[in-house]
Amino acid sequence: MPIYEYRCTSCGTDFELTRSISQSGDPAACPSCRKPAEKLVSSFASKADYTIKVPAKEPFRAPATKASPTRSAAKPAAKPAAGGRAGKKK
Repeated sequence: MPIYEYRCTSCGTDFELTRSISQSGDPAACPSCRKPAEKLVSSFASKADYTIKVPAKEPFRAPATKASPTRSAAKPAAKPAAGGRAGKKK
């Protein structure tokens, strides 16, 4: 059941009542002086910024699968040529 906030128009007392939604429009009596009170807009419901500051999470990535033996055997690793220029200095 929702909690509604009220303020007494005669004595200025603020109070809350737990009521069903069907009773939200019914008049409420002040607990101090028993005179009618006006329903207030909840401070939570009137806030314009509802953003929640949560650290960013990494996007979901499927776990890496091991390469099948037939796939790795089909393409051998390239080896540098023995007579190549890569290792010689001038």
